[in-house]
Amino acid sequence: MIEEKLKELDLSKYELILLPGFIQWDSTNLEKRISLPIKKGTEFASDLPLLLKNLKEIKLSNKIPANRIVELAGEKDYHRIIKEKFEKIKNNLGKVSFYINESKSEIMISKELPPPIIAEIVNCTNKTDISIIKKVEHYINSGADIIDIGCIASSPNPERVKDIINLIRKQFDVLLSIDSMNTEEIQIAVKSNIDMILSMDISNYKDFIDIPKDIPIVILPTNIKKGHFPKTPIERVRNLFTLTNKMKELGFTKLIADPLLETPISPGILNSLQAYYLYRNEVNKDKNKRLELPLFFGISNVVELMDIDSVGINGLLSSIALELDIGILFTTEHSKKLIGGVRELKQCVKLNYLSKNRKSPPINQGIQIFKAKGKLYQNTPPLYLENSIIINEINLNYIPDEKGYFKIYINHYDNKIYVLFFSNNNKILKVIVSSDSESICKKIIDLRLTNDLSHVSYLGREIKKAELYLKFGKPYIQDKS
Repeated sequence: MIEEKLKELDLSKYELILLPGFIQWDSTNLEKRISLPIKKGTEFASDLPLLLKNLKEIKLSNKIPANRIVELAGEKDYHRIIKEKFEKIKNNLGKVSFYINESKSEIMISKELPPPIIAEIVNCTNKTDISIIKKVEHYINSGADIIDIGCIASSPNPERVKDIINLIRKQFDVLLSIDSMNTEEIQIAVKSNIDMILSMDISNYKDFIDIPKDIPIVILPTNIKKGHFPKTPIERVRNLFTLTNKMKELGFTKLIADPLLETPISPGILNSLQAYYLYRNEVNKDKNKRLELPLFFGISNVVELMDIDSVGINGLLSSIALELDIGILFTTEHSKKLIGGVRELKQCVKLNYLSKNRKSPPINQGIQIFKAKGKLYQNTPPLYLENSIIINEINLNYIPDEKGYFKIYINHYDNKIYVLFFSNNNKILKVIVSSDSESICKKIIDLRLTNDLSHVSYLGREIKKAELYLKFGKPYIQDKS
């Protein structure tokens, strides 16, 4: 059809022909026949303005829709920038740019690089080996750079810390940190070659004078033993400077300052953001330059304690982090509402890092992290309602299927949908597992597990909903909206 239509046109007037991105076929042969570039445009018309604006920078394809090329270009540019920056930084290491553990990994803290992400296994010392391994695997697959062993302040367990470090090291090549203020737990972690310590303050740093001086350590402006938690930004910065001086005098070379990011509303996030901003301004003064350290940003302190979808919060906080030249980010997926949060944060960091280097807002960069909303739209055609069937009542009638019934579950860590088929006397007859709703529905039809059209319609709705909840990291409960 397209070829016939092109024959009607004077092609000498044109430099390029754009096809709809949803066209399934390769336009290479047609391009050769007409001797004019004929490429795939975007899948949706709403993306055309962005494509046309950047046409000179995008190498269009005969096979791949242009919007996907833009996405790939964003990722490609992100990795190109990192590679260029990394080559410069590795020859100029110091107190604000350093490897976490050069013998194990190239992961580095630097204002010039995107901040690495620490993902915490909360209450790790109370978890089973199987659950720890599953969590570590999930975090690594989600893009975490460092796995944090979260300890329990009221129940220290040094031997369990040692066992966990050995457990993870046997199965994964990943950097590990320990989140504890307990001396025995930190000491045994150091003996087990932990890669990073969270955290020390003025009350406990003297307990670790003899540990290796090149372990990265997060320092706090607190005095935990005296129960002192400074409130004002000035006191937090002053305390961090004092502790920095003391630990540098002891020879510690890889320190990271944590002005403490707090929960919105109560106690309030603005005060803590002021502390970060004040720290950044103070270390830029000549008298304080020698005290400058990379900054630690505990995003989980915010996202964990808000009943709001995490993706937007991660996006905003990562943009603040990039503006503040934050050195490292800390997050978790402790509660069900945060499933998928590490992956979200990783993508948000990419978007904001790309924007920072391009000196433009984090929009139209080729990387998008939409979940509940998006930029695409579809125009509604004229509707003729005269003979329409309008339904104003919900049909709640239910007739049991004589062949049996289905139960549907999802597992976010395995990225699978589980559909269990039961007889009406509650015996499991079949279990179907996949991450794709269409494949499951077709298999149910192939196996003739039901011939009831109402049941088929119901299953299609529910299994597709399960797939979407799996994709969005949302808890799925069958028959709940």
